[in-house]
Amino acid sequence: MRLLALSAATLLLMLAGCETVEYQYRAPPTEQGRMCVAQCAGVKEMCHGNEMQRAEAERATCERNSSRNYRACLSRARSKEETQNCEKRRDSCFVSENTYRCEADYRSCFVNCGGAITEIRK
Repeated sequence: MRLLALSAATLLLMLAGCETVEYQYRAPPTEQGRMCVAQCAGVKEMCHGNEMQRAEAERATCERNSSRNYRACLSRARSKEETQNCEKRRDSCFVSENTYRCEADYRSCFVNCGGAITEIRK
C-alpha cells in the first residue's frame, strides 16, 4: 500500500513538471511606455547574445579540455582495450544557453514600463 502511495505521488510530481506557461502581453497605453518597452527589448536581446557567447565559450573550453584529456589518455594506453576506454571516457560537450533570466527580466521591465502580462498555465 505504501509503495502504491509513493508511486502515485511520484506520478503527480512528474505530471506537474510537464506544465507549460504562456504569457499574453498588453502594451503600455502611453507612447513613453512603449518607448520604455522598446528599451527593455534591446536589453533582452543583449542578454540573449551574452548568454549565447557564454555557452559557446563554455563549449569551446570543454572541447579543449576533452581533447587534451583524450590525448593524455591515449599516450598512457598500452593496449587496444585501454585505447577504446579512452574513447568511451571522452567528455560530451553539449552546452546550451540559459535565457530564462533574460526573459524574466524582460517581463519585469515590461510591467515596470506600464504594460500588463497575463500568465496562462497549461
